[in-house]
Amino acid sequence: MTVMPAVRPSAQIAPPLRLERAFDDPGGVLELIHRGAPYKTIAAIQRQPDERNCAAWFRNFWALGGRVLFDGAAPFFHNPNFIEAARQSFRAEVVRPWAMMTNLNLPAAGAPPHLDLPFFRGLNNREVPGWMLTPMGYSGLFQEWAIPVASAITWFYDGEGGEFEYWPDGLDAPSLTVAPPYSNSSVVADNEYMYHRVGPTGSTDEYWAPDSMPYHARLGRDAAGDWELRDGERVIARLPYRKVRLSVLWKAFCFETRAMAESYDDHSHDLTPAMVTRIFCEDLARRGIGFTEPADPLTDPDWRRVLFEVYGAPDYIG
Repeated sequence: MTVMPAVRPSAQIAPPLRLERAFDDPGGVLELIHRGAPYKTIAAIQRQPDERNCAAWFRNFWALGGRVLFDGAAPFFHNPNFIEAARQSFRAEVVRPWAMMTNLNLPAAGAPPHLDLPFFRGLNNREVPGWMLTPMGYSGLFQEWAIPVASAITWFYDGEGGEFEYWPDGLDAPSLTVAPPYSNSSVVADNEYMYHRVGPTGSTDEYWAPDSMPYHARLGRDAAGDWELRDGERVIARLPYRKVRLSVLWKAFCFETRAMAESYDDHSHDLTPAMVTRIFCEDLARRGIGFTEPADPLTDPDWRRVLFEVYGAPDYIG
């Protein structure tokens, strides 16, 4: 039996790097952010099946799957500053920009420490729903197929709170924090393996509760350049421009050697949805956890509940 080489040999975290100047044309980045309005909630972007109220967090994609989706984003997607930082942090011979998105956060309490949605061989084109990637990542069962990904987070925000807190040495070690005012500064990090979070944003009297935003809400701009929140035709709220935390997230696949990149490219060791289900079922049975094997694992709500109960994000107390 041939053992395929892992393109991510271990779960060791690549060291984060700070960039005080992320983009050479920050004004052009802000122009694209403004042009991207109105924005959908992140729950709607990830197609959460129950369409219930969600967090006050909005997103738009500029690039995905290595392809630019948003007109004018190409020079920012192929940012040489990010590519060089990713090459250094991941000791990568091959760096391939893969995705780029904007995130807009309204005033809210701090998010818990978490890991970003991981990437796996064979599952890069929505072969499984986004929600399934969360238990796949936290379970540790799919390391053999994990792809190393550099994340560059850049902020444009000078409001209250909204710091970026991260744990490069694990949750048991001290954290590091990057705080506003932000203006084109960035951290390039291993966010699929490094715990991180957004701190409290805004003042407590302005907070949106985690389940207070309508799933289909849209965040746009009004004639004065401030932010306007709508649910259909109904205006929910208006917010001064500086009350919304703006950030841009860039992701790139990082391969230590060209041989690892070629191993990824040949698709001989790809995951399939059927394999994902089988691996989960085998592990649940090994643990002695009762479950019913789903007829359709991509849509079965009971299967989703079992996966999140067993493999969801671990609670953090600290």
